[in-house]
Amino acid sequence: MTMENDQCYWVIEDDLDFQFLVQLKFKIESRLKFCGAATNSTDSIELVRGTNPGVVVLDHFIEGQIMGLQLAPLIKAVAPSTRIILLTSHDLELEASREPAIDAYLRKSDLVKLLPTAQRLLGLEPVAK
Repeated sequence: MTMENDQCYWVIEDDLDFQFLVQLKFKIESRLKFCGAATNSTDSIELVRGTNPGVVVLDHFIEGQIMGLQLAPLIKAVAPSTRIILLTSHDLELEASREPAIDAYLRKSDLVKLLPTAQRLLGLEPVAK
């Protein structure tokens, strides 16, 4: 599945430094534009609804009453074609594999795999370095 040019991505992460690191990882991919970021579950649903992003990079432990694993199906409900990458520092691989709304799971220690994972999910050829 190939996506149109200028797809955008959201970062839902309450650590502002890590939000910035994610943006840096995506910077070399000109076909993905930064839509924005949210630090909590409450804001993220409406923001995603308004942009229908290609990818959402979602942390599990975010501000608000809903954690990332519970937020993922709510995001898919408002933006069904959005691919969700659960990116967390905690070992939630089993839980993520059981949640159909999660398209990929990565540990924050594997940040180097983030862009290739997003490209794969969107059917984009990797960008030459």
